[in-house]
Amino acid sequence: MRILGVDPGLVNTGYGVIDTGSDRPQVIEGGVVRTSSKTPLEERLHTIFQAVQEVITELRPDAMAIEDLHSQPRFAKTAIMMGHARGVIVMAAGAAGIPVFNYQPNRAKSIVTGAGHAPKDQVMRAVAAHLLDDSVTKNEHVADAFAIALCHAIISGSPAVAAVAAANAK
Repeated sequence: MRILGVDPGLVNTGYGVIDTGSDRPQVIEGGVVRTSSKTPLEERLHTIFQAVQEVITELRPDAMAIEDLHSQPRFAKTAIMMGHARGVIVMAAGAAGIPVFNYQPNRAKSIVTGAGHAPKDQVMRAVAAHLLDDSVTKNEHVADAFAIALCHAIISGSPAVAAVAAANAK
């Protein structure tokens, strides 16, 4: 399965694509979509949408794993702005018929590092170790996107998840 992991943001949207067909997930591509805070919101959202569409068209993922919204009440505006970015990213997946899986950052950190409140540097080291590729951690947004993709790969490949899905299908 090819998974597109996304760390959404209005200024920096990280993405990481992995293949899970072998013993260990393989890095296909990672990058960052950047927009300027001086650019009007609608233009920034269009840039993100187009860039994600291009990644989907070129790399043909089977699934998208994206960081879910999270916020504390004092950062409500930040959550709303991130929601705009998530919306256009999810819309690009929907337009391509790709299923979307949402993960809270702490869940992804827990799955990838063993600690839900792991600091950025620990997440980056764990992602590099899982993928046997230090280059995926040169940017924190790309590392977070690969962490989300790895989280989905681990969860979707788990026998426990398959057993729950089978039980729910009855």
